[in-house]
Amino acid sequence: MPLSDLTEAELKIVQRCLDAVAEGKFFEDWEFHTLFGVDREVVRQVAKQFPLVDEFDESEGGIDDSWLVINNTFANLLGYPHRKDAELAQWVSASKGQVEEVFRKWRG
Repeated sequence: MPLSDLTEAELKIVQRCLDAVAEGKFFEDWEFHTLFGVDREVVRQVAKQFPLVDEFDESEGGIDDSWLVINNTFANLLGYPHRKDAELAQWVSASKGQVEEVFRKWRG
């Protein structure tokens, strides 16, 4: 499902998750690229441009970085054992279940 199909509230959840990954302390710099497939600066750029990103732009031989960043932001915030759920709640004013639902909806 494209971002354009998400509600304004759901887009805010995506934005806050991107901001948390870009600026928060959930993932150490030394492992960031391994977990996300891109550097933290790429996540910052996607967060800065969001929601005006094209997550389905297939330039440069594959899925655009925006799709990868959004997907891996959700996957790692929800699945990686960062043990910082209290800190995440300060960044994202939605329950873990709500974040999971937005991820499922976006992934289709």
